Amino acid sequence: MSEQSADVSRRAFLRAGAGATAVAAGAGTAAAQEEEEGGGGGNVRPEWPSYVDDAEDGSYEDLRGESEVTVDVGPDGSLAFVPTNIWIDPGTTVNFEFVSPGHNVKPNDQPDGGGLDGSEGGEFDTIPEGETYEATLETGGMYTYYCAPHEGQGMKGAVAVGEDVSTVEVDTGGGGGSSRPEVPDAAKSLGIATGFGMAATLGLAYFFIKYGGDYGDYEGA
Repeated sequence: MSEQSADVSRRAFLRAGAGATAVAAGAGTAAAQEEEEGGGGGNVRPEWPSYVDDAEDGSYEDLRGESEVTVDVGPDGSLAFVPTNIWIDPGTTVNFEFVSPGHNVKPNDQPDGGGLDGSEGGEFDTIPEGETYEATLETGGMYTYYCAPHEGQGMKGAVAVGEDVSTVEVDTGGGGGSSRPEVPDAAKSLGIATGFGMAATLGLAYFFIKYGGDYGDYEGA
């Protein structure tokens, strides 16, 4: 192989290797962004009514895509519904599991035709521990509910049903937790694969630059 041909081959190989590395890195970044934006609703959440501003626990879960979901009533003896606020699809069944005694579930507000009737009995009749009250919510919109004996202590909750609800963007990196973004597992895997690809490209580039594509020289070295 001539000196000029070797130089041209080396330059072409390096350009191709650099291009492949850039494409792999770009694909990893795009995939990470796609997963971060698409998973769990991202930073978009329902705009919860002021009624639940003082709700105990205050936890939130995006449970869309599930046919049945569970809300624990009074876990660990608390005066809370956990999770407190949930987002579900129309037709999802919400199972209120009474994990401690002395509570009930009563509707506060719901869309016309909503199916949250509340647990059996009067306003202050409670449900025994271990029992379940279930409601299948077909009508889209915002539902709020409470435990009558403990409404004044903040035992309240809300259910957003469907896409036709007011939403807000929230800053998930603020608050008392760490502001460092969490890297999705898929993005980590793509990053590792990209690193291996870069290492392989650089290794081949070194080999090609040193021996100029003349493998006979290498075998005889």
